[in-house]
Amino acid sequence: MFSQTIALFRYQLLGIINGRIIILLLMICSVAFLASQFVAQLAIINSENIALATMADFLRYSLVLLLIISLSYQISQDYELSQFERLLAMPLSRLQYVLAQFLVLVVLAFVLSMPLFLLIMLLSNTSVAMYWALATFMELMLVGQFTLLAIISLEKLPLAVIFSIALYLLAKSVSLIDLILSRSAPFYDEEGSFQLIQFLFSGIHYVLPDSSYFALNNVFFEPVNYVDLLSTQFISVMVYSIFIQSVILIDFYRKEFN
Repeated sequence: MFSQTIALFRYQLLGIINGRIIILLLMICSVAFLASQFVAQLAIINSENIALATMADFLRYSLVLLLIISLSYQISQDYELSQFERLLAMPLSRLQYVLAQFLVLVVLAFVLSMPLFLLIMLLSNTSVAMYWALATFMELMLVGQFTLLAIISLEKLPLAVIFSIALYLLAKSVSLIDLILSRSAPFYDEEGSFQLIQFLFSGIHYVLPDSSYFALNNVFFEPVNYVDLLSTQFISVMVYSIFIQSVILIDFYRKEFN
């Protein structure tokens, strides 16, 4: 079973990590660096730290988008080219397929995080670079698993990409929406529509991770406890990973491929 899973993992990985994605990574890093230098010229104080924060954020969002598209495209090809029928005709379980995709996600998230680590290390220091790389890696792992769930469930590339991006933006906006609702409560608390919105958002807030806490920009401006931040993020990713992988398996096993 293990050897078959590794063989499938290597096959799937070669479909994602190729020369094209390396070129895209180099282009993204170049644009991020140039954009950060432009921002540094505009800044009056803390120009270097502001430039680093800008570059790190630009890279983080670009890498998330690249990961979502890469994973969705790879699995959508399995649907469109009827690869599932061929794979499942072999002595290969659906659990092995899901496990292989998870391993692909781990390697892809690691590969995408490395340029971020190298750039920040060259422009700042190793501890900050290590924190941002690990935090971004965990964020990519979380977003990637939501993407796997979306593409396996929805089966269509555009729907899966739109759903994954919308879910990611909603998770990034949790803190902002919570602040807006808390400030608006004294004015609209007695209105039924506002109470309904609060109830719906509390449910969403309970289910979705608050990804705004993953890679924090304040590490470029003030000393922080990296271990505490990363340990909290690691626990969050582990809990959501168990839940998402369980849902993926349940949904994948109920599908019928003719």
